[in-house]
Amino acid sequence: MAVLETIGGISPGSDQEHVPAMITTTSQRRDGRRVALLAQYAPQDPASPQLISNHGMRMVEATLRAAELPDLELQIYDLVEPDLNQVVSDLLWFDPDVIGFSCYLWSFPFFLEVAQHLKLADPSRLIVLGGPSARPSMMNLPPYLSMRQYVDALVSTEGELTFLDIVLNRERTFDALSKIAGVILPMDDDWFESPARPLGDLNELASPYQMGLASPGGLGVLQTYRGCPFTCSFCEWGTMESPKRVRSVEDLCREFEGMRRHEVQGALLVDAGLNLNQIAFKNLHIAARETQVFEDRHFICEVYPAKIQPIHLDFLRDIGRPLVGMGLQSFDNEVLAHVERSYDEQQFDNHLQLLTDISSVALEIILGLPGDGPENFRKSFHRARELPCALRVYHCVVLPSALMVRAPESYDMDYDMRSLKMRSCLGWSAEELQAEVEFLDEQAQLQGGDRGEFFWVFSPPR
Repeated sequence: MAVLETIGGISPGSDQEHVPAMITTTSQRRDGRRVALLAQYAPQDPASPQLISNHGMRMVEATLRAAELPDLELQIYDLVEPDLNQVVSDLLWFDPDVIGFSCYLWSFPFFLEVAQHLKLADPSRLIVLGGPSARPSMMNLPPYLSMRQYVDALVSTEGELTFLDIVLNRERTFDALSKIAGVILPMDDDWFESPARPLGDLNELASPYQMGLASPGGLGVLQTYRGCPFTCSFCEWGTMESPKRVRSVEDLCREFEGMRRHEVQGALLVDAGLNLNQIAFKNLHIAARETQVFEDRHFICEVYPAKIQPIHLDFLRDIGRPLVGMGLQSFDNEVLAHVERSYDEQQFDNHLQLLTDISSVALEIILGLPGDGPENFRKSFHRARELPCALRVYHCVVLPSALMVRAPESYDMDYDMRSLKMRSCLGWSAEELQAEVEFLDEQAQLQGGDRGEFFWVFSPPR
């Protein structure tokens, strides 16, 4: 489609020196409320689960619609294997004043290209990035550094109300945006961070399921609290505040009835863990029993092995099809110390046996953790394959709010700047890490496992 070749008289990917000065210096932005929200599903492969709702974008949509702005025009782009030409063409036809992108590892490069085309076509549009990859550390990577000029704001936390404030505010200069809590703005060669947004009441957030906005069928997305009590350096949960805000029983009951109306096949719990917030779990347990929504549905969750209690087992027994992930990461405590975790072998074995009696369990370990090495990793892999559960092996990625900004220099990390997959680090040479990748590929073939872009999946041993 020729429209992408000459937007604004500039071909995409042109050198920055040829970009009109107004792209980087304009302070006059549109004040309208024609808004486009975009999210993209991860590419599907044999190891990937079915498509799961782009819940973050839908939460922002629900918040905007619940505000009942009289002049709001809102268009949603829920993309599967999108074509760049078509997406940009559709957006230019809609002609939004504000564009919000839900950025994950798989969608970040594509959305930056879309933003570039839209900004070149009209610099007065406001381009906002949200989601886990919307971070200065990500934007500062060499492949994306030249794209800063096409981005007006990042929303790093509490995206629903922050984005609503951006849309509400008709003055969208740097000074005006800097007064909105929870935004990060490009400023010369640096970034300006406004004050953090105060943590709100989760029960007051608009729900896509209760408002009838979520796509029917498939897996629903459930959140009962935000944050994590742990600070594991490989995980983006570890940068969030300890979870104190929880959803009430009443709100969860309404959520479950909304999921039932949408005919979801089950729910993916996106909390840091089923058993990491006592009050949130108690409310979830009561609401699930009152509504019986999971009596004949899937319920997918993560559990922290050391904190499993009888009440968690009771909850899972009431689920029709419980699927439990156990993120151990390694069987070696010296390795786990590098990422602020620990492991008690006897306790783990006992808890694993209890869980496998009542649910499908998948153990999770990570390939390429700093401080690990090929010998220790191979021991963890073989130990995991002796256990009566499935196994997921994740290739370590240097996430923008985790290892990318929290790893000490001693980790000596080298990683792919686009996929963020670790190539070498403390304990791993590039050759050793690649050899283990090839080992896992071979084992997946021998054991009937599946290979994804970032992980390998193995069924329980027979």
